[in-house]
Amino acid sequence: MKIELAVLFGGRSVEHEVSVISALQAMENLNREKYSVHPVYIAKTGEMYTGSSLCSMSSYLDIPGMLRACQQVTFVPDGGNIYLQPVAAAGRRGQSVRIDVAFPITHGTNVEDGALQGYLKTVGIPFVGPDVLASAVGMDKYVMKTMLRDGGFPVLDCVRLIRGEKAEDMIRRIEEKMVYPVIVKPVNLGSSVGISKAADRESLEAALETAFTYADVILAEPAIVNLREINCSVVGTPGKLPLPNAKSRLWRMKFSAIRINTWMAAAKVQSRAVPKVWRA
Repeated sequence: MKIELAVLFGGRSVEHEVSVISALQAMENLNREKYSVHPVYIAKTGEMYTGSSLCSMSSYLDIPGMLRACQQVTFVPDGGNIYLQPVAAAGRRGQSVRIDVAFPITHGTNVEDGALQGYLKTVGIPFVGPDVLASAVGMDKYVMKTMLRDGGFPVLDCVRLIRGEKAEDMIRRIEEKMVYPVIVKPVNLGSSVGISKAADRESLEAALETAFTYADVILAEPAIVNLREINCSVVGTPGKLPLPNAKSRLWRMKFSAIRINTWMAAAKVQSRAVPKVWRA
């Protein structure tokens, strides 16, 4: 018997389109002999839809037309089971589907920060990925830095800035704590949204304005020159985690409206450093 899997993506997030790309890639590679896949697209207005057209990238060139061909749905607990149930007021009829597990493939605020995870726990759906607390903490860069520092991990210094502060006061605080260049970013976004590098005061003013376009709280931190990012995936269960080889990823191009391009190469990490990467 196949596992009934609901793949959730989209949402009220500025990273909505990135989520769509990630979900399409994941659904394309899921084992259809093991899983019965039910795509659940969360529109920017918050409604949820399901339908076969959601699995085609070309459908997203005309989202209103795509949604007209889909069924609006919601999750309903009933008799110890969870069902993906058509919304009667949506004007279309369809059958309810029992769901075994949800797979959120989401990016950004309102969906990756514990909000969606809290909804799934409230409804009672088992789901893939971090729980509410881990999602919330991991999404807030300042909170995450604070916890990592408390745990003894080396992290960059930063300045936390809140909308409403005077620009000259924010710039003074940054310049007192660090030297140029600096990175300015929203505190709770990913996918490089709203991030700028400032080499002087003039570009810092522009970077602050850009970041506040996306968030009410932002961070400034020193830019690392000649940065090399090491990615190490971890797959498994608590207490028994198989750890694959470390990889170094250089992003030629991050995300676009219709595709994602990456270039990967084996990391030039000395063998004695690999266990340290794993433990971190």
